[in-house]
Amino acid sequence: MKKMSVLFLLLLVIVAAAATSETLDFKSKDVTTVAEARVSGADTKAVVKGHIVRKINDNKYVFQDKTGEIIIDLSPKAGSLPVDANAEIEIEGRVEQDLVFAGIEAQKISVIN
Repeated sequence: MKKMSVLFLLLLVIVAAAATSETLDFKSKDVTTVAEARVSGADTKAVVKGHIVRKINDNKYVFQDKTGEIIIDLSPKAGSLPVDANAEIEIEGRVEQDLVFAGIEAQKISVIN
């Protein structure tokens, strides 16, 4: 009877550990669309493809993909924007988020076409 109780307890601990590890890994996936970036947590890695819609100021732009628009904050190390405003670009960065604002701090910009 003791062996059965110990085995049951061991099995319970293994199942609980497996379930906990899956639920704690919520920031491991990169977001690939603006819609996902808006609902993801702060500091989530984002890799989005789309184009710049308009300039807000020296380092902030409105970026658009097929799912919506978001503000992009260009880091000085990110690189420069393409001359062609219609060029499709890929932006790699981190999601910035507070209670009312979601944006992406761009760390790298690449022209796709």
